[in-house]
Amino acid sequence: MSFGKKCFHIFSFRLMLAMAGFLVITAGAFGQTTTIVILSKSEQQTLRRLLEKDLIVKKLNDSIQQLAKAALQRTPRPLEVVHYEGLLNNNPVRIDTRKSLEDVDALVNLIYGSYGGSDAGYKVKATGFVKAWASTYKPTGNPINENKFTAFFWAYFLFRDCFDGPDRQRIEEWMREIATLEMNRNHTPNNNWQAKRLKIIGLIGYILGDVSFQQFALRGCMEYINSAYFADGTSEDLAKRDALSYHIGGIKPCLSVFINFKQFDPAFDLYEYVGADGGSIRKSIEYLIPYATGEKQHAEWVNTTVQLDKDRAAAGLDHYQPGKLFDPEDAKPLLEWACYYNPDWYGILDKEGLHTTTWVGLLNSPEVRKPL
Repeated sequence: MSFGKKCFHIFSFRLMLAMAGFLVITAGAFGQTTTIVILSKSEQQTLRRLLEKDLIVKKLNDSIQQLAKAALQRTPRPLEVVHYEGLLNNNPVRIDTRKSLEDVDALVNLIYGSYGGSDAGYKVKATGFVKAWASTYKPTGNPINENKFTAFFWAYFLFRDCFDGPDRQRIEEWMREIATLEMNRNHTPNNNWQAKRLKIIGLIGYILGDVSFQQFALRGCMEYINSAYFADGTSEDLAKRDALSYHIGGIKPCLSVFINFKQFDPAFDLYEYVGADGGSIRKSIEYLIPYATGEKQHAEWVNTTVQLDKDRAAAGLDHYQPGKLFDPEDAKPLLEWACYYNPDWYGILDKEGLHTTTWVGLLNSPEVRKPL
């Protein structure tokens, strides 16, 4: 087959998927969208220009618009207390909390819909979700639970002009309380907990213009890499949980910080930063790659030292059974971000190396992140 015919067939297949609505947004389970691509105004303009000339990108955006339209119909379901961290997946209270956290996914769809759409209702609806949760939820300083609120913080940043004075004051006081409680924790495990904690503090710091929060997060990220990532590419999460899924869980928040925060301060781009003992985020992603391609296999949870993992297994939860092989598909949500630094990894997301396999992958691609 000639190169031209091959390209045509690839394009035709991708177009059929897009037109059929097979948009892939690897958000995970409901209420799990905690890493969000934040495009600058110029990057949003770049995306809009792509929509005008690339039919596949347009069809992907059409699917996003459908999700955003659906989000307009959702009534906020805020909680005063989030029951999530430390509870088994089948715990009824946690299940009820996850129903409320579907607000998060709806809000993310509104944010993404605003990038390529013109419906002013997206912003209005987004402000409603933020106001509902800021008026109801009582901050605790738990980074696993409050990491779920990333979309609320970013929505306030993106649509701040849509909030009136009293709402701004109330929401900013709410965010400041969250960041303060996170910063003043007596102890935080040096694993994905710390990554999520620092993301929350840094994000709120930049939204509020609070230098103390910003610097705490920056110093903390460097120390986290120094102490939780090792020269061989392994991590504290992997050592304790014996699960690549948790290895990913510590890295992914870092990538979202590096990429999104660099628009505020280039010093936050710590992808290449190497700790005193030789560990780095880059090395820990490279360690994952052969498992993401299927070249290597990893039996998860076999040597976990964490009681919660053992309780999950004892409860019969399939994902946490010792010896369960890591599924390469579970690496894709991380690779959508990692491809920002190494576009060759798009070849893992899509055998042809196309940038339009997932929405997040597209937004992090050179076509969007760099001016046309």
